[in-house]
Amino acid sequence: MDRHRLSSVNPCTRIKTLSYRKVLLVLIWIKLDCCSFISIAWGQTLEERVPVLATFKGTRLYNFHTTEIPAAHHLEFRVAHRFGDLTQGYRNFFGIDAGATVRVSLGYSPLNWAEVGIERTGIGKWWNGYLKLRLLRQTEPGGIPISMTWITSAFVTEVQDSVRYPTFSDRWEYLHQLLIARKFSRSVSLLAGALVLHQNMALETSLPNTWGWALLGARLKLTSRLTVFAEGCLPLWKRSVLPSYRLPWSAGTEIETGGHVFQIGLTNAEGLSENRTLLTQRFLLRLGFNISRIFSFQGGPVYGP
Repeated sequence: MDRHRLSSVNPCTRIKTLSYRKVLLVLIWIKLDCCSFISIAWGQTLEERVPVLATFKGTRLYNFHTTEIPAAHHLEFRVAHRFGDLTQGYRNFFGIDAGATVRVSLGYSPLNWAEVGIERTGIGKWWNGYLKLRLLRQTEPGGIPISMTWITSAFVTEVQDSVRYPTFSDRWEYLHQLLIARKFSRSVSLLAGALVLHQNMALETSLPNTWGWALLGARLKLTSRLTVFAEGCLPLWKRSVLPSYRLPWSAGTEIETGGHVFQIGLTNAEGLSENRTLLTQRFLLRLGFNISRIFSFQGGPVYGP
């Protein structure tokens, strides 16, 4: 109730209203539930709200994160493979003869709303660590309409090149992501986000150290175990700054096999780590796949409560 409407009601009613609000605030404080606090702030009642599960089937849509975080005390192991350039045709057996580049990821959730992880990428010999925090979680019926997640990552390369990276600190890059998702039905989920990448050493002296993108993604569930997905990033800077730039995108299918989530996709991204995927600069198409496995130390649902 706003200030003008409050002044027009009976004083006794006002006292009851204020007392009721105090009781609600005490309950919120005891429960230490951020999502319930936001529901009250938006005028929601104290009826039970159920978190929306499986907005996405995993922590990655393909090349980029989703808003999903495994439940507390769950460990996720992921392997991503990308083959060579598909456009070379049969003489390179559509990129498979070129061999696969690999990214290995390990993530652990100490809390239901937090995940920490470490990853190693073959292309560019990049190591990175990340912290992933859930800020909001969509609930039903009604309640919070979206899920929101913040991710911050630090990348460092093993490559020792005195021209490209004169000092050790020049090898570091940092990526920050704010992701918003909504599950509209059992079949349709959408993802949007803002990404900012900072490089201690710019690609060239004439180029900026900091870049920004808007991320868009979608998932369509076809059966209980089969979905299709697509994702892409739009630059928030003039394309003339980097004329050779290519919009990174991917599309594919996702299969849940019970213990594993298996993704097969097509992408034009040059790299495997996000800091290089975002700065794709040449035309190519690559087949690839991701496979993930989540291990539980205490049982319970993988992405709940």
